[in-house]
Amino acid sequence: MYSLVTLRNRHFLEAARRVLSTLPAGRPVSLEHLASLTALEPAPCYYCTFEYALRMLRVLRHGRLKLRNDRRLALWEELNSRASRLMERRGCRLGDALADVLASGRASQFFISPARAMDLLRNSFDQKSRRIVIP
Repeated sequence: MYSLVTLRNRHFLEAARRVLSTLPAGRPVSLEHLASLTALEPAPCYYCTFEYALRMLRVLRHGRLKLRNDRRLALWEELNSRASRLMERRGCRLGDALADVLASGRASQFFISPARAMDLLRNSFDQKSRRIVIP
């Protein structure tokens, strides 16, 4: 799981660089604004293992998922929705549909909190060069 978090952080910082390059040149940009824009960018993948995602979807489908964090709930609902559509189209089981979604799917966003997004940018921003440094 640690390597998935590291990969997500790396992808997030790469996305932040892309977002920063699309903003108007010469205008000041706050890290907070950049973090919120980047967090809503599409992510290259879902950063969870198949086993964990399957367990969470089963809990969600049985109505026992108790999450206060809207972003995490949105992640599981998005995965559930995509897997359900695939199950209807192909007539396959949840595990097979989820495996296909995880293997092929780009996530609609990074599903990280604004505070975590801000921490990632703050820790990777080099004040001297005014660039995002990706470790």
